[in-house]
Amino acid sequence: MPFRPRDSKSKDPSLRLAGEALSDQEMLDYLRSNPDFFQRHATAIAELSLSHESGKAVSLIEHQVAILRERNMTMRRRMNELLHAARSNDEIFAKTRSLNLALLEVNSWHELNEVLATHVLVDFEADFVCAHLAAANLALALDHIQHHVEQLPCLHLQNGGEASCTVLRQDELHDLFPMSDHDETGSAVLLKLKVREGSGVLCIGSRSPIRFAKNMDTLFVQYIADILAKVMNRLGAS
Repeated sequence: MPFRPRDSKSKDPSLRLAGEALSDQEMLDYLRSNPDFFQRHATAIAELSLSHESGKAVSLIEHQVAILRERNMTMRRRMNELLHAARSNDEIFAKTRSLNLALLEVNSWHELNEVLATHVLVDFEADFVCAHLAAANLALALDHIQHHVEQLPCLHLQNGGEASCTVLRQDELHDLFPMSDHDETGSAVLLKLKVREGSGVLCIGSRSPIRFAKNMDTLFVQYIADILAKVMNRLGAS
């Protein structure tokens, strides 16, 4: 029978020719195909060492423990972030529910003005709030509800959608919130009011230019705007 040399690419190190080195990939393939290798050679784990960024060599076991510890810390941070978000959403939901229930009890524009001041400014910790309405059959000049004969202020700030968050210049802030004495930039969320006659926008503002960022979730405040519009439609020209 003719002599046949051993395959130098064999994945089994025991079949290698003497003195022939294994490549990294071959060693990985072998360990993957023999998952019980370190069980059969338990003492080998303690003998292996890895270089560390500090220059100090650490054992494979220490290295694995460090990796698991880091993963555990990452998971804990993510869990804490999720818990914080859940608690925050619960608080916002409770405040939104309270505001909506108060809106359902409103029977006049003056009562509506007080509800906006009490719940939006206090409960939601906003610095400014004002609902702007453009309707021919309505004449209002309240602290937090303003009537406009022609068009709403700062139409360029609305992006055409249901809600938009934006940074406000000083003049824009005063246009949206006439009662404001703030002389610097700020931010606001503008919510379209689906009133039956004319048009409307609910503006909730802050002295901070980063309070209402463009990527902010507006789901809960949109709920408020929807209920507010229904209340306004019910009040009409009363």
